[in-house]
Amino acid sequence: MNERKRHVLDAARRLFLDNGFADTSIQNILDEAGISKGTFYNYFSSKNECLISIIEESRETSTILRDELAADRRDGPELLIDQLLVRLRMNREQQLIRLYEAILHSGDAELRKFMKTVHLAELAWLERRLTEVFGEWAEPYSADAALMHFGMLGQYLQFAPDVTSSDELTKRIRFVIRRTEALLRDMAEHREHLLEADQFNERAGAPPLPSASQTAREIRRLAAYLSPADREAGREYADFLSAELEAERPRTSLVRTIAGPFRKLFDGTPLEPEVRTVMSAVWQLLGTADGKPGKED
Repeated sequence: MNERKRHVLDAARRLFLDNGFADTSIQNILDEAGISKGTFYNYFSSKNECLISIIEESRETSTILRDELAADRRDGPELLIDQLLVRLRMNREQQLIRLYEAILHSGDAELRKFMKTVHLAELAWLERRLTEVFGEWAEPYSADAALMHFGMLGQYLQFAPDVTSSDELTKRIRFVIRRTEALLRDMAEHREHLLEADQFNERAGAPPLPSASQTAREIRRLAAYLSPADREAGREYADFLSAELEAERPRTSLVRTIAGPFRKLFDGTPLEPEVRTVMSAVWQLLGTADGKPGKED
């Protein structure tokens, strides 16, 4: 994502929040961003796609932050709590709930389908994480538990919409995670569940796997644009990451450790959004079932 597209998205986000999505026209966005209609359509095919890009960017960022949290920590309920907090804080800080509500009330089939996919992907992520955190015994019951978790947490947050501090949000997430574990163990004891494993993933549709070789090339290219003060470290990180991504058996634990420091070298620079997208591809490659990045070009 280049700076100009970033500028257009920021302008659109302000208008959607201030005026509402339905009452914001493409012309409003053109005027706010100071761009021509041709420039807008060079980036987005419609106002819907512009809104989808705003939400996708937030999802991409939260995914990276969640994975970076796990890079150097022991897995367990406390890590899961912190990962859930990442998404909650981002939703509240960026006022995304208002955008979600605008979509749900819009009646627009395209946007509603998109939000359904977003919700299914989040359920699929939590289903997987519950199995990773509590053990393989939980796998047959994790889909039901994920669904119940989101229902419980959503109601607690709706009951106290003014709660914004990390400590208070963490308190609620921890409470719900403990109840979720109890539900998992009860379902396992009675061998009872309604949903089949991996159902959310199947319904959401798995995203296409990025190209490992293309991602490696992008990492090396981006490192060359770092400031002189960060360029040496950036190139060392980039050389390591790209070599591992292109290896037949990449050392995924080491890649996870280096990915975060490399991304953070670009914080506050014009390349930050582009680097975030590339690093999202890295984490997606690391998250494949066998842990091996693909070799496709």
